[in-house]
Amino acid sequence: MRPLQPEHIVAVAKATLDTADFCFLTTQGESEPTSTRLMQHFKPDADLTVWFGTSLTSRKVREVRRNPRVTVACLDPQRPAYAVLVGTVTVEERTEQWRRYWREDWQTFWPEGPSGHDYVPLRFTCERVEVLSFAAGIAPTPYGLRAAVAVRHGGGWLLAGG
Repeated sequence: MRPLQPEHIVAVAKATLDTADFCFLTTQGESEPTSTRLMQHFKPDADLTVWFGTSLTSRKVREVRRNPRVTVACLDPQRPAYAVLVGTVTVEERTEQWRRYWREDWQTFWPEGPSGHDYVPLRFTCERVEVLSFAAGIAPTPYGLRAAVAVRHGGGWLLAGG
């Protein structure tokens, strides 16, 4: 078995997010320690930037404005694999991203569309990624009880303890 590389961890995390239709976004809660919700995300960028659409008046927007540190987690439904990403979220108000990060089936929730006053994209910037994937060979023996972890360092990624 070849030594684990941080780029492989990041690639498997991206593939897991690509496959998943939904993921969980966890913020620091208003009245609870954390607040987790299931969200539909857009496929991640190569650097694991992940975009979401949400209501500008939502609790999650209030929470990320107070504390932008969040966790994003998803499960690959086809294989035993998961990815957990830790980083920060920014609320991208009045940017060119509004139309790019819009799904037509969201019209039910935002009848005014992506230019309406209540729709806003969220941009998640990943700083740490944790992956467990038996199919990709990222699982320590004997049973994969620890995930592989990579952390962003400058323009690249480094291995970290799990």
